[in-house]
Order: sequence, then structure tokens, then C-alpha cells
Amino acid sequence: MEYIRDPLRRKQCVSRMTGLFIFLVFLSFLILNLSACKKKTNKKTLQLFAMDTYVTITVEGKDAQEALDEAARLITNLENQLSSRKENTPISRLNASSENAPVTLPANAYDLLERAWRFKEETEGVFDPRVAPLMDAWGFSSGDPHVPSKEEIDSALSRVEEGGICFMASCQAYVLPGTKIDLGGAAKGYIGDEVMKALRKYSLSRIILDLGGNITVWAENDDLKVGIVDPGLPSGLCAVLQLSECDTPHSVITSGAYERFFEEDGIRYGHIMDTRTGYPVITDLMSATVIGKDGALGDMMSTTLFAMGREKAMSWASQKGIDCVLCDDNGTLWISSSLKGKIDAENGWKIKYFD
Repeated sequence: MEYIRDPLRRKQCVSRMTGLFIFLVFLSFLILNLSACKKKTNKKTLQLFAMDTYVTITVEGKDAQEALDEAARLITNLENQLSSRKENTPISRLNASSENAPVTLPANAYDLLERAWRFKEETEGVFDPRVAPLMDAWGFSSGDPHVPSKEEIDSALSRVEEGGICFMASCQAYVLPGTKIDLGGAAKGYIGDEVMKALRKYSLSRIILDLGGNITVWAENDDLKVGIVDPGLPSGLCAVLQLSECDTPHSVITSGAYERFFEEDGIRYGHIMDTRTGYPVITDLMSATVIGKDGALGDMMSTTLFAMGREKAMSWASQKGIDCVLCDDNGTLWISSSLKGKIDAENGWKIKYFD
């Protein structure tokens, strides 16, 4: 079947959630049915809305129901620790802290915050957890996206540039005046890691986590195939990836502006912000996918690669040894050479490898 790639045909992001939910269910089904399944066991699926996206968890094994119950509890608990948009969470309290009134964070939140801050330094600010003032100014935090005035952008940008975090002993921290933290660029990957770690304690033969397109999989003595969403036609695929030795968890994390965006005066604006300019990133990539064994790192890396644009992303990925798939705006998949023989293009996409 031929798919027509038309990335500009869709409405605002808020109108796509139902379609996204349907496709995520399809994607989880696809992962299961493309796998080299030797026998069927007790299979159960959980679907819920969390972290502003739809989540689908599918497990197989004797403890399937108990595992799903644990997953639901853990996702709720971790979201309540890491969200900056809910009231009275540790991160929202951090955003209201000061030198004279530091807060004590849960170990999970403190550790992820430290990792995100170190990654900001490593990427020279391409990835930046201080992004929240810009997300607020552009209306993505409130669900009412719009183009702010130049004065609003300048004000938000100054808060980002002057913002900072002071890390203290015993998981205590505070932010500098005006700073507001958003861990959205790392939280889903981290939560996927933690849920996978918890579920592997149960008697299961397969675990597939789909957190809004952030995929984490594990299969006992089995290989799996995972579809990568076509950013020009999110009801289809641009590639299918073969994952071997899935008795070690693998994550397939994708970032792009093809789901969360709005259009104003004929211009499309995505939700991934450039904290150096105050505007959504301008890039020749439609999406960036990172394949690895650390979901939190993959989440931050995929966002960074997407924001960098193709040339810089390929150079950075090569230097860091990152396995990735970069979908450009000309219908080409730029793929790490380490993935040769493990990936097939779909729907007319062309493949080029880079070292």
C-alpha cells in the first residue's frame, strides 16, 4: 500500500489525541505480531492516560494482571513526582523554592533532575530543563497554544537564561529566582525504565511499554520488531527495526513535532523549544529516534538530535556512539551504520547510512 506523506495536512495537536490513541494501540499490536513468537501465554493489556499522553502496556505470563496493577500504580506515583504541571508535586514545589526555602525531593526526582542538568551542560543548552517559562508563554503547558508577543518571549527567555538550580546534600535543592523546571524531555523515558525494572520481578515472558510513542520492550529468549512512526503520516510507519537479544530491555525513543503542534497564520509551530532563541526549533528533521538500553538518556538524546538538525545531529551521534534514525524533510532516513541489516524502510522512505 502506498502512503501519501503530507506533514501539513493535520489540525492542531489537541484534535489528534483520539487518533493518536488508536494508533498507539495499533503500534503495540504491531510489535506483538511482528515478533518471533514461539507460543502464546496469558496476555493482558492496560491502557491509560498519563503524562499528557496515552499509555499502552502489554505483558504476557503467569503474573500478567498483577504486573499491570503494579505498572498503573508506579506510573501514577512517578508522574506525581516528576510533573511540573500538577499542583503540589515535588517539581512544582521546587519551582516555588528559594535559597532560604529549599525543598527535599524524592530520590527519583533528584536523580533525574541531576541527570537532566548534566545533559544540558553536555549539549551546551540544546537540551535544557529550564524550558518551562517558554512552554508557558507559547501556551503548550495550558493546552492553549498560540504565538506570544515578542515581549512575552523576551521575558520568558530571560528567565531561562538567568535560571539555575542549586543541588544540596540529602536530596535538597532550590532554584534561582525566576527559574521554572520542566522534565518533560526526560520523564517518559525514565518512567519507562522504572516500570520495566519493576515488572521484570514478576513471572512474565514479554513486556511491551508504549508511553506515548516511547517504546521499551523485553522478551524472554526472543527477538522483536518495532515500528517507527512515519512523521508525515503518523497512522503509518517509516521503518521497522529488528531488535535482537531482547532478554535485555531495549528502548526506542522518538522525538518530533508531528503530534504536538499548532498552526497560526499559515505557519506551523511545534512544541520543542529552542531555549537559545525563545521560539520552537527550526530543523530539517521531522523526527529523531534513538535506540538503546537507557530510556531516560534516549529521551533526552532524541530531543537533542531533533533540535540540532541533520548535519549536526549526525556528527554528534557519531561522536557519542548513538544508534539513531533521523527522518529528514526530503523523505530520507539517515541511519547509524551500526544498524545495518536491522532496519527496513516502509512507505517509500529511502535509507542512507552514516558513520
